[in-house]
Amino acid sequence: MKSLPLIAVLTCLLAAPAGAAMRVAATTGVLSAGGKTLKPGDVVPDAEVSLSSGAAVLTVDGGRFLVTGPARFTPGKKQVRLGLGSWLSVLTRKAGRTFSVKTPAAVAAVRGTDFYVGVGPAGETDVCICDGKLEVTGDGMAAIPLAAKHHLNYRFISSAGKTSGAKAAMIGHTDAELKDLHARLAAPQASRDLSK
Repeated sequence: MKSLPLIAVLTCLLAAPAGAAMRVAATTGVLSAGGKTLKPGDVVPDAEVSLSSGAAVLTVDGGRFLVTGPARFTPGKKQVRLGLGSWLSVLTRKAGRTFSVKTPAAVAAVRGTDFYVGVGPAGETDVCICDGKLEVTGDGMAAIPLAAKHHLNYRFISSAGKTSGAKAAMIGHTDAELKDLHARLAAPQASRDLSK
């Protein structure tokens, strides 16, 4: 059966001012948008961005994101559409601020700060609440509330207009990567090599 594209939304409380620019902090692969290679310090445009391989750390006020390639995503002021690859997020909380990640299969409303989203080639979506709470929904699927202090992963698949989800092994991210993002958030001026 052909998978139908569904919209997945991860809504997070994000301490970023409206319109705050997302920037490249570091990269080990080729990060590009509109034919231009993005380097550390560059603003990430509101256009489709690709990461051929490797990883990139992106920043906004109050948040750090680790993108692992190959990846394809489109950032906006309050959301990112993730079509392929993985997106690990560490965010500070602030009332009234929202941020979302959309994928092909599921809707997850985040009530926590550390989470992972991975999208495979067929649109299958892994959502891990690394520390906090979220609720996941999809077409034809009852809401699944998730809460964890240390990783709870579900995989979501969309087929024939219905999304299904089940517990799955944690993949695509590590505690060391989360620790690095937290350190980058605590000391935003510190330079860290992604290859370590």
